[in-house]
Amino acid sequence: MYDPSMRVLTVLELLQAHEEVSGAELARRLEVSARTVQRYVARLQDLGIPVEGRRGVGGAYRLKPGFRLPPLMFTPEEALAAALGLRTLRHLGLHALAPAAGAAAAKLARTLPAALRADVQALEDGVQMETSPWVVSTDAHLLAALLRAVRDGRRVAFTYAAPDVPPTPRQADVYRVVHLDGRWYAAAHCHLRGALRSFRLDRMSDLTVCPQSFTPPRTSTRRRSCTRRGRPPPPST
Repeated sequence: MYDPSMRVLTVLELLQAHEEVSGAELARRLEVSARTVQRYVARLQDLGIPVEGRRGVGGAYRLKPGFRLPPLMFTPEEALAAALGLRTLRHLGLHALAPAAGAAAAKLARTLPAALRADVQALEDGVQMETSPWVVSTDAHLLAALLRAVRDGRRVAFTYAAPDVPPTPRQADVYRVVHLDGRWYAAAHCHLRGALRSFRLDRMSDLTVCPQSFTPPRTSTRRRSCTRRGRPPPPST
């Protein structure tokens, strides 16, 4: 299933690919109601995309004739940076994103002029990266959920399995997500311990975002407490 923002983009892609698309077809493709399709179209119009609609039975939508989104334009340095960044995901322990990275790389290649495409292909053919043995695989979906919780200032609940300790249910206010020495950490206020703790993401499971919100400490204080000379806060026990 798509999230709402992805559905809006899917509407735009379908309108660009077809001269006209009926509201019923959009609703079927997106697995939503016709009223929801109308909201997505209104969102595109709010963004300045000239979507025209034909009302009544068999109503349909189309982009204003002659309208095309401008192609993505990259400098040589930007193209190489994007391609190299996609190649490094495995070195961050995010193996589950490898298929998505491959698809993104293919899309990137299609947007590039021939000369830049050749440079990116040279990078693909000539650069070899070996994953370090200390890199720990991390659940990409759990990471994404944590990042949303950090953005929205929402508490999270999860099960944590520390070494030599039975798994325990935890609730925490996550201030930062940190990648350090091949591992991902959540720097957070642990409500069980009543103190700042770090949680390794690969030891977290059954994560849910709670309705409770929190106000994070000031950025300068949070940054000092969460990094401690390049180290995460004390590990959770």
